[in-house]
Amino acid sequence: MKDAIQILKQIDGGIVLDAATGRGDFINVLKQYLKSYDQIIGVDYSEKSVDYAQKLFPENNVEIYRMNLENLDFEDGHFDTVCTAYSLHHFENIDKVFAQMMRVLKPGGILLLAEMYADGAQSAPQMTHVLMHHWVASVDSLSGIYHSDTFSKDEIVGFAKKLKLQKMKVIDYYPQVDNPKNPKACADLIKSCEATIKRLELIGDQDALIEQGKSLIERIGEVGYASASRLLIKGYKKKGDK
Repeated sequence: MKDAIQILKQIDGGIVLDAATGRGDFINVLKQYLKSYDQIIGVDYSEKSVDYAQKLFPENNVEIYRMNLENLDFEDGHFDTVCTAYSLHHFENIDKVFAQMMRVLKPGGILLLAEMYADGAQSAPQMTHVLMHHWVASVDSLSGIYHSDTFSKDEIVGFAKKLKLQKMKVIDYYPQVDNPKNPKACADLIKSCEATIKRLELIGDQDALIEQGKSLIERIGEVGYASASRLLIKGYKKKGDK
């Protein structure tokens, strides 16, 4: 985690775009760790998330907008820094989203990509996170919500390599969890699983997914939960690129 934070601390962000900002979690990270920034703009397609984030950031140099990531309403080269965090698995058309992100990034500007991955040396509590994510992705798909499984490390790096970034750095990190069996955290996760199982029961004819949810509840009790390992990728847009 320290290596990822150190990368952020070296960045003079200028005008920053946080694509797929959700409830603004990564904006809080940027505010805390960037060396400096002039303005942060967060965009997301979810009206509910945007409403929440707008109330969370009353300051003048943080703005939140509802926007389609496949058609960003900004001029070419508007941003000094463009980032997206823990959202790749929600992009139905990843190439289109990245094309827009690169379009609004100025030549020589910084692209940041953070994403959890499914493989590698994950601990048992971390695998709980991966399995939960895969399960929730399957449930969301039943409701017509695009949500893919967790990508592998190679897949995530592959997405970044297609952008032909200069000076690309890949940092492998994970948030430290002191107690994977923290009673309150585990109780909250179990409650979330139970709510999802109720969703499945209302849909009907989803016995296999319901059993997966029950198995996850047992797993949380047995091994606990910790955030899966993540990659932070930093690179620069070529100065000759438009």
